Amino acid sequence: MSTIFVTGATGLAGSNICKLLRERGDDVRAIVRSPADAVPLAEMGVELVEGDITDAGAVKRAADGCEAAIHSAALLGGASQDLDEFRAVNVVGATNVFDAAEALGMRRVVALSTGTFLDNSAGVPMEEAPVLENPPEDPYTITKLAAFLEAHARADAGQDIVTCHPGAIFGPGPVPDRALARTSFNRVLLAALRGRVKRYLRFPVSWVLGEDVARGSIAALDKGVSGERYWLEGRPGDSISTAECCNRVCAIAGVDHHVEDLDPRTDPDGLAEEFGPTLVAIALAALESERPPRGPVTPTSERLGYDPAGLDDGLTQLVDWLRGLGRID
Repeated sequence: MSTIFVTGATGLAGSNICKLLRERGDDVRAIVRSPADAVPLAEMGVELVEGDITDAGAVKRAADGCEAAIHSAALLGGASQDLDEFRAVNVVGATNVFDAAEALGMRRVVALSTGTFLDNSAGVPMEEAPVLENPPEDPYTITKLAAFLEAHARADAGQDIVTCHPGAIFGPGPVPDRALARTSFNRVLLAALRGRVKRYLRFPVSWVLGEDVARGSIAALDKGVSGERYWLEGRPGDSISTAECCNRVCAIAGVDHHVEDLDPRTDPDGLAEEFGPTLVAIALAALESERPPRGPVTPTSERLGYDPAGLDDGLTQLVDWLRGLGRID
């Protein structure tokens, strides 16, 4: 039995990671800013340590005695973004975890990243895709790219680090308030189920169930190879626009509501105020490249045995969970 250090443990991916680690018998220690907001984690047996990942000393103290780490903490894109705040969490926070892992002799760090800065039209598997020549310049992408480059520079220098790159994470989470945070895809899908979203930016989204991201991250911890990256998304054919996904979840729930696709070129500046610069940047970049179809067998599935749920199955789980919480009828 191992003790695994988890950051971002109250988030949708992180809380599912904690849940699956505990279910298989691992001890889990999580650094959280407010233990009062992480009661569901404590109830499943996660050891909570109060602290902030932007504090190097707090991270090292919290991680002391842990065999390995899964770093899922991140500041996500939203309508209001401050580059310094994003840098503090996404770059400094990641560096603090890497430093602690190296100082404490951890066997591995799994760092959750993103794909917003990778060139998905390069004709190679996404696990090998190059960084875009001109990546989006929103604070989220800038800082996640910096953390990604730091992780792989350290892996090249000998530290055991792998990165996992999830798609759009949705689905049930052990900490409901965080799983339905303002910047979450769950929040968008819930808004559609309540008839409160009428339109959404059109770009292909690789939807993936939160529990599948957790399974993939844990598989990377167990089976990954230092310096490799793993692409955690849903099944082939499940990459659809947010509006299409909203309409699909409404159909599954029996809700008579329709969401329209919105061309991001119509008014990029105005849309940035509505949807946030991260989503607008992603949508515009997607119009400039065409991603080759991805088959069922990938470097990630071969290395990790990764086999995600289908989108409709995931959306059904989401609807059942939301009904259980009393969020929809």
